[in-house]
Amino acid sequence: MSCYFELPSSVELVITETAPSIKGASASARTKPATLTTGLVIQVPEHIASGDRVKVNTEEVRFMGRA
Repeated sequence: MSCYFELPSSVELVITETAPSIKGASASARTKPATLTTGLVIQVPEHIASGDRVKVNTEEVRFMGRA
């Protein structure tokens, strides 16, 4: 018996832990690590804070934007 399932192209998750957001960093291309509710760690822009809901690309496991 084989199982097959298809993941959505993106999911919305909440950031549970990351360094404090930096004011005025929205124009910056620098990133910081952030832990999501699933335990996954991704790189997010510096202006993103703990508690923010973000959209994550499931194929590339990358930050897509705020949700």
